[in-house]
Amino acid sequence: MQNNQATYSADLDAQGDIAPPWEKFPHYDRYTIGWRMGAGETWLGKWRDFIQEMPADFAARLAYLRRHPPAPYNWADFVKETLHPELEERLEEDDVDKTYLKELQNLGLIASDIAYPTWLAQQDGVAWPWEFDETPEEVARNWTRYLWFWSRQVAELRLCPDWQLPVVPPVWAACTSALQEAQPGTPDFKQGLLTLTRMLSANKLTPPWQLGLSLNDFADSYEDDMGYVDAFRLWGMSAFDDVEHLQKFLNDTDAPQAWQTWACEHFIMDL
Repeated sequence: MQNNQATYSADLDAQGDIAPPWEKFPHYDRYTIGWRMGAGETWLGKWRDFIQEMPADFAARLAYLRRHPPAPYNWADFVKETLHPELEERLEEDDVDKTYLKELQNLGLIASDIAYPTWLAQQDGVAWPWEFDETPEEVARNWTRYLWFWSRQVAELRLCPDWQLPVVPPVWAACTSALQEAQPGTPDFKQGLLTLTRMLSANKLTPPWQLGLSLNDFADSYEDDMGYVDAFRLWGMSAFDDVEHLQKFLNDTDAPQAWQTWACEHFIMDL
């Protein structure tokens, strides 16, 4: 077997590990193009080299996985192959049956809605979204998952007595009240991306079925001028890594069955 350590030696952590991809980039959802280009693709390659050269015995691989945060459910296939390399040739890539899924759950190696706490533990203060893209619409479009995590982080910080909002750039003025007072204002269903950002700034995201919208308002658009239902779809594709988390959201918001079916069709997840 070829020794590939030179490709990743500079990136080993204090424990001599290459962090698994779900820990290194928790703000990347499982199916983002970020794993096929740029830093995500590079890290995934280094991680695969590291895992390939790890001892094949169960105990060593379990110890490695337990040194790192649990994976989201939709990374279960990667966790299974890491733990059981002997199964890689016998099972399809996305075949994680109930037996293996239960094993990974019992071992504490996968968890529901785990990406957010993994991301939060890595934060040193708040990185404001206008540092990533100029307008609220651009951030909602290009940094949807990050915006969702940031929304949850700021909601917690807003409860602190010494909470202070920094100066908001003029182009983000439409979100100032949402940030200061946790009130998103009246939604504009035609300006879907801006409405989504205002709701997330307030950490009060309202699903379309609670706003009187119907499935007829869904245009299946990814354009910059998408309406709110399409922007909500964009958020859902980034927000949920497992069916358990999604189903809790749908139950908590009293989603009608037609909307539940729609969500399960459009929000990508395996488990």
